[in-house]
Amino acid sequence: MSLAGPHKVQANGRVYTVVDDCTTAYQAVITGMVTDEIFGEFLDPGLTVAVSRPDLDPRVAGNGLYTIAGYPAVSFPHLNAASASLTLVFSAAGFRPVTLPITIQAGSAFPVAVPPVALRRVPVRIQGRVMKDSIPRTPVSGALIHSLDNANIAGSHLTVLRSPLYFPHPAGCAVQSVTLTDFGTATLNGSAAAGTQVLNLSTRAGLGAGALVQLSAASGATMEYGVVDHLGPGAPLAGQVFLTSPLNRSYGSGTPAVFFTASPSGAPAVLFSDADRGDGLVLATQLFTGSALAVDAGTATAEYHEIGALTDSDGFYGLDGMGRVQDIVLQANNNANAIIDWFVEYDQPVNLVDFRI
Repeated sequence: MSLAGPHKVQANGRVYTVVDDCTTAYQAVITGMVTDEIFGEFLDPGLTVAVSRPDLDPRVAGNGLYTIAGYPAVSFPHLNAASASLTLVFSAAGFRPVTLPITIQAGSAFPVAVPPVALRRVPVRIQGRVMKDSIPRTPVSGALIHSLDNANIAGSHLTVLRSPLYFPHPAGCAVQSVTLTDFGTATLNGSAAAGTQVLNLSTRAGLGAGALVQLSAASGATMEYGVVDHLGPGAPLAGQVFLTSPLNRSYGSGTPAVFFTASPSGAPAVLFSDADRGDGLVLATQLFTGSALAVDAGTATAEYHEIGALTDSDGFYGLDGMGRVQDIVLQANNNANAIIDWFVEYDQPVNLVDFRI
């Protein structure tokens, strides 16, 4: 708006002087769009954009387009000489939130266009049962459910894990099959709930930083490896063991704990794209078909996982953290007649996929 000359305005007991020819312009400062990492076009009307500065106003369209508006002269009075920064947070139901730091370079003209942001869907659980194909159709215990190569995933290979990732990892991070060698056993002296990072073991003999502690249900259907960070105070027998990351699942008192060392085997590979904490799969430059793999070995975020899910005594299996792709090809017990190409239903937190072998 433009005012013809100076004048005074009285309001709430105060007198304000309006300066002649004071011009302000409310306009788009930033423009951009979000996409769906899997399907491309973003059609969710529930997208919200939060801005780190209260003087800027986000506006969102139903097709993923957005703009950040404001008064540039007020919000960026020194942009002619210095850059400015702000942060956007994108949220939508069924998607993981994304934080985008933005730097507006000195001398930039408005609006500033930023690159598209791909939103990542919240992963789901795939579970089911493996039954014999012959009559009577009894459950199959100890059946391995693993992933096969998927022609719809260009340039990368998907490997499902028995337990989700503990850490986020960048694209290019090392991934490799490992051979695990056990060197001791213990039991839990108390229950270990999901999210805990401390185990109370009947013995810690031989354990040290970097060693692996395997916890599992009797059937092996629930299994994960904790990496030892350090031991608690006291003698090296019974006592506390601190892990580098919290457990994904809960284990009761008396659960066996097996100690392992890991050595690389097979060809090394890298992550094709970044991975999030909670992902139950890795997208890498090769498909892994061994029993276990390591991600980011030799670093503070090293972690180890069994490949594939295992059915329990009643034939049930579960794969948590399934996401990142349109479909996942699963096979039961290497049976050529038990292959299912499953289109992931992201609107259902649990997808049911049964096998007969």
